[in-house]
Amino acid sequence: MGLLQYTSNEMFSSTELVRKSKNIFDKLNRNEIEKAIVLRDGKPGIILLDFNHYEKIMNEYLLLKNQIPSNKQGIKKEIKAEKVELKKEIEIEKEEAKASFSDDENNEFSFDSDLTKDKPEPLKEFWD
Repeated sequence: MGLLQYTSNEMFSSTELVRKSKNIFDKLNRNEIEKAIVLRDGKPGIILLDFNHYEKIMNEYLLLKNQIPSNKQGIKKEIKAEKVELKKEIEIEKEEAKASFSDDENNEFSFDSDLTKDKPEPLKEFWD
């Protein structure tokens, strides 16, 4: 059974662990149970494994970890290529923005300031 799945014979309360620790350790050593789940307030808190089982898990982990760097190199190359593409796109957009900005400078724009001034209005009575 997997380490994330556990059965009722593998569950022990923290009080039971304190009182019957030798019994629990013996079950683990004899492979009667794969792991011991220690419950605290009714929830899984700690997992106990036989040391030989732990070593197997760690060996598998290290083997898998050593296989991953080859994949990491490929991912890093892809990320670098994407960054280069993004930089090119940004440069193109900057050039387009500069070109459109220079076009705006060539076009003269006049602004009539007289139209924007607020003209005073006479005060109105409240009931009007």
